[in-house]
Order: sequence, then structure tokens, then C-alpha cells
Amino acid sequence: MIPVDKVKEIIKKHEILEKELSSGAIEKKLFASKSKEYSELNAVISHAKDYLTFDKTRDDLKKIIGDENNDKEMIELAKIELNELEVKKGKNESKLKLFLLPKDEADTKNAIMEIRAGTGGLEASLFASDLFKMYEKVSQKKKMVFGNN
Repeated sequence: MIPVDKVKEIIKKHEILEKELSSGAIEKKLFASKSKEYSELNAVISHAKDYLTFDKTRDDLKKIIGDENNDKEMIELAKIELNELEVKKGKNESKLKLFLLPKDEADTKNAIMEIRAGTGGLEASLFASDLFKMYEKVSQKKKMVFGNN
């Protein structure tokens, strides 16, 4: 279970950043960092809003299902929507949990790897070549930039 106040903080921060960015009164030095933060929040804001409205929506659907005066079609539609809502809640919760995890500073940095043949002559060169090819294939599958310089 994710604390509701954390989710509300995300929404509040998004609104504040949105107002600051649209006002145009931000220092040029801070504009890039605030834009990046706003972009990161944009990816999770719809999940946060859905997470907050889950209880109210679920209660409304249960009232529709429990009311015997409603059509059978209306009750069936409400049951289907309630099932979809439960599934969506799980997805929203997992997205929010991932977002709330502490960020690693190394995630935004680049890496340089050098592969050289050590002592061992031709066998060491062949091993270094195989190692390079292996890393090259893995990086291509993960859509990372990998170069041969």
C-alpha cells in the first residue's frame, strides 16, 4: 500500500512545476532541470490521480451493483468495470512504487569500457575480440549506444 500523502505530494509537485513552467518566470539555469522533473512526473501523474480516485469509484460501482432497482445490463457493466478497476489499481500501484524508489545517480551517467588483450599473445587477442562482440550484441538488444574506437 502506498501512502496517500506521498501520492498527493506527487500531484501537488506536478501542479507547481506546471504553473512555474507556463509562467515563464523561471531562471534559465533552473529551466532545464525543472523541465526534466516535470517530464518525469508527467509519466506517472495519470497513475497517481487514478490511484487517489480508486476508493470512491469502487464504492460507486458497488452501490450500482448492490442496488436491485438497476437493470441487469447496468449491473453487469458495473461488475465488468469493477474488475477492470481492480486490475488497473494493481498497475497504478506498481508504477507508483517504481517511481517512488530512490533514484540512482549513475542511471543518468554514461559509461566507457575499454577492452584490451593482456599478456597471452594471440589467445588473449581472440578472447578480447569475443568479449567485445558479446558486449556489443547485448548493448544492441538493450538499445544502448556501443561503439568501436
